[in-house]
This record gives sequence, C-alpha cells and structure tokens, in this order.
Amino acid sequence: MYQYSLPFFVKLFESAISQAEKSDELEERLGYLNTEFLDLLFRQTCISLFEKDKLIFSFMLSIKLLQLAKELDAAELTFLLTGGVALGEDYGSPPAEWITEKMWGELNRLGSCNSLKTFLPHFLNNLETY
Repeated sequence: MYQYSLPFFVKLFESAISQAEKSDELEERLGYLNTEFLDLLFRQTCISLFEKDKLIFSFMLSIKLLQLAKELDAAELTFLLTGGVALGEDYGSPPAEWITEKMWGELNRLGSCNSLKTFLPHFLNNLETY
C-alpha cells in the first residue's frame, strides 16, 4: 500500500547532507550523516503512515538496525515472533496452577535464548512473588 520513490530517498539524503553536523574526521562525519538520515527517514515516513502502521514500522526499522549492527540474536528474534516451537518436549507439570501448559512450555523454551538463560531459574526461585 505504501510506496516511496527514488526521488523521495534522494531528497532525504540531500537533506541529511546539508543538515548533518560537520566534521573533519571521516568516520565521525559518516556517523553524523547516518544518524541524520535515519532521523529524517523515520520522521518523513511516519508523516505519511496511518497511525495504526507507525508502531509496526518503528519495530521493523529497529529490528533491521539491530541486525545491521549485529546486536540481535536470531534465536531471540525468532522466539519473540513465535514463542518458540514446541517439538513435543516434556517439561513436567507447571509449578503453579495459574501457569498454563502453553506458558510453561514457552518459559522453558525461553532458556534457549542466550541472554535469557537465567530467567527461568530466577522465575522459579521467586515464584511466590508472582
């Protein structure tokens, strides 16, 4: 539904060049250009989006920037988007009656994400506070 033309992006890039902070250091100047272009891209694109689409655009842009910076673990993104895939593992009974089988499976699969390996032990140790 949304379509942007090459002239739209060229104009954004030209605006970024003129508005970005100047520097004699090449890497610093490129950083300023990149920051200014991303800011202009985000603001100008959001102007043309329906309100309901702005959040998903922000999410998609954030995910892409994290991927380009190699700061996003693919397994974590997959888990975020799918809740993990149940392959018939038996995790035993949920430790509390308010935790459904589905929730218990997702909590256990969450441990496969590197940055969240300690979450389940912490959750189980503090279950009475939930």
